[in-house]
Amino acid sequence: MATEQKNLGFTPVRTIRLISTLIALFGMFVFAVERMLTKVCVMAKDGVQMGLNRYSNSFTGRFAASNFSDDKNLLDVLRQAKEMLPAAENALLVLFIISLVLFIVAAFGLAFPKQFSHVLIALKLLKWQNVAVDGIENAAASNGCACGESASKKLKEYCGKAMALAKKIQPKYWIFIGCSFVFVLVLVFGVRGCSAGSVFGGTQNVTDDLTEQTLFYIGAQKSYFAKNQAIGGPKSLQMPDSLTTDNFTYRVTGSRFTATLNKKVKDCPAGSKWSVSSSTKGFFTVDLVLYRQVPKDSNCTFIAPDFKNIGRK
Repeated sequence: MATEQKNLGFTPVRTIRLISTLIALFGMFVFAVERMLTKVCVMAKDGVQMGLNRYSNSFTGRFAASNFSDDKNLLDVLRQAKEMLPAAENALLVLFIISLVLFIVAAFGLAFPKQFSHVLIALKLLKWQNVAVDGIENAAASNGCACGESASKKLKEYCGKAMALAKKIQPKYWIFIGCSFVFVLVLVFGVRGCSAGSVFGGTQNVTDDLTEQTLFYIGAQKSYFAKNQAIGGPKSLQMPDSLTTDNFTYRVTGSRFTATLNKKVKDCPAGSKWSVSSSTKGFFTVDLVLYRQVPKDSNCTFIAPDFKNIGRK
């Protein structure tokens, strides 16, 4: 009684699908690592920028960096880290592109396993192996569908049909490649730009710059008034009468503090001004009054949405 034997091993299609699955899993791993490192890079960039603003743009920071060795060393470390950040950002972009390419290769292998096998054979990553099944030896050469001398006529006909089918669906490959290329461009310049906005130029450092300088002026003015019951000028407050950073030009003239935006930030135009005016009120009991003024252009609200309450607590 003849018994039917089933092939429970790996067929070429199963092998290619397994390889494609492993490629997809590796792409997921690379993508996860890139996402994690991107978040770390964002935090590192914000921390470095805040540290440099502290040491470069404020009176207390410049004083500490000029007189204390630990602060000098820390400032040098921050500057070195800032120089290394662009290289780290480029490395993250490379990882992101690699993960997308792996996903596309895996998708192609799962969608077209037979054609993908020919690609791997052409790249000499796989090769045909002669296998005897039910006493009949089937062979396939490494040139795609070139059959050996010992191959049967049926296998030759199958190879010819496969080649003809590959030629017929060739335009589909170009469509797949074109769509994949567009997909990569959209994700690289769209999704990544949105998810890593702080790395490629956010506005948080502009807000932090304005907040820090304004709070320093308000704190110095409150401290001077508490001791002298009078409004202090820049010399009395131990502040420079003019200070320019990457984002703002600050001026302290008499009893007024002004921050002028140096360059356009999103829809907020250059030259927009935030100010704090100091005055006193009362006769027997004199109190310090601070008037905070924001730009009239509503497009600048996002930079310091709570500016009118800054320094009240």
